[in-house]
Amino acid sequence: MDSPDQTFDEPPASNVLLATAATTTVQTITDSPNICFYATEELCSLPRENDSCNECIPHPTVPNSLVCCNVTDIEKSISCVPYPSSMDNSSDSYWINLHIRNATIDELDIPHKYWKRLDSLVITDGHINRITKELPKFSSVQCINISNNHLVNINLRAFKDLVRLQVLDISKNNLSSMPTLNSIPTNLSLDIRGNDGMLCKSVLESLERGNIQFVDPNATYCLTNQTFNWFNSTDVIPLSQLIRMKQLQSECPYIPGKGNCTCDAERMTYEEQEGGPHLVVALRVDCSSLGLTELPEKLPMNTLFLNVSNNNITSLKTFTDKSYEFLLRLSADDNQIASMLELEGTKFLENFETLFLRRNKLKSIPIYLLSNTLDRSPDGRLLYLEGNHLYCDCNSAKVLKLWLARQTHIQDYDRILCENIKSKVLDLSETKLCQSMHDWTDYIYYLITAEIFLLLALVMKVSYDYWVFKTAGYLPWPASKMPKLPCDWLCES
Repeated sequence: MDSPDQTFDEPPASNVLLATAATTTVQTITDSPNICFYATEELCSLPRENDSCNECIPHPTVPNSLVCCNVTDIEKSISCVPYPSSMDNSSDSYWINLHIRNATIDELDIPHKYWKRLDSLVITDGHINRITKELPKFSSVQCINISNNHLVNINLRAFKDLVRLQVLDISKNNLSSMPTLNSIPTNLSLDIRGNDGMLCKSVLESLERGNIQFVDPNATYCLTNQTFNWFNSTDVIPLSQLIRMKQLQSECPYIPGKGNCTCDAERMTYEEQEGGPHLVVALRVDCSSLGLTELPEKLPMNTLFLNVSNNNITSLKTFTDKSYEFLLRLSADDNQIASMLELEGTKFLENFETLFLRRNKLKSIPIYLLSNTLDRSPDGRLLYLEGNHLYCDCNSAKVLKLWLARQTHIQDYDRILCENIKSKVLDLSETKLCQSMHDWTDYIYYLITAEIFLLLALVMKVSYDYWVFKTAGYLPWPASKMPKLPCDWLCES
């Protein structure tokens, strides 16, 4: 029934959040869908005309609508109530809305003949173990609400061919898998909240269709398991994050002329948001072997691990972009990076867990820069520098070598090489590398000492000659053989 002016007794209006698999934006609508017939619980206490048939009554104000309470045999209870009019082919000769409350049934016979022409089928607040059959093809039902029934199993094909279905509410049950929804029309409103054992893999299969609107995805959770390819442990995650994982490839960096990076969920992590910490998906971005000459300009939010190994990247300057603030692990092996100084002042240098810069073009290791970071974090941070060829000098042998040997954070310190000397940094000899500098310094000291000694000897010799001349009246033999001067201080004496 498509009458737009039909009015029902409805639960209090509430905001319903919808999110589709085609976008990561969560849309807000102001009212709950109103195509579902809803009878208030008070109708179950209304007096019945027939005591032998007291489980179902026509709705007092909504035409062609039936309300049943405390049902144990649905067929018997519905058959007990006459149709809204005589049995003919008119539009008023069958029920179009049905709400069953507090039913206690082991197996629900969903293809019951009375339900094929229903527009709204609502069975809530009862105890129903399973639904094992499927509704007939081309049923006119637009709303099915079987919430809060302790359901543990629904036939995967139960709602497969309901081409007019617009609302499906299977919330507050004990389901672990989703029914198949292949023929469901676009923009089906689906509520799966409150199924604590619902597996994310089953939900993901529904997301593949791309035309389902999940009710309140931030308050809807699914359970990952050991076989779920995104995680290695069992976690409960919000549906909004499952939707986000589905969108990773559309947000992944694209490098013009090089190709697409690949993005995958790395793990779940807590992020401070309004209202407290929320679970969010932490991402892994792989841009390796694409022939890149620079880092991607932007990364998806919450990227924790970036792999750009085996490229031709020469600089780390892109780390200043805000999208790199979440990054904790960088693998940049086998590139052309010549300096680590561009990491100075970045969030990454403050927070990183692992940094791979093996087989690059580093010429030096900025000890002051790394010490400020590594010394504040005794455990957990790892740095890999194997295969870099540094320019080695006396300072490398005296300072860098000892600093590397003390570092527990640099796992491959014994495989860092020298460019100008055929040696590992760890094998540098201070005696050999600093020898020439020591020798020249010593020679200068020796020369100064010799000059002072000669000067003292000269002063003493002159003083001795003067004393001999004054006392004996003649000059010593070496002085007497010297050429005579016309007049000097000695003559005047």
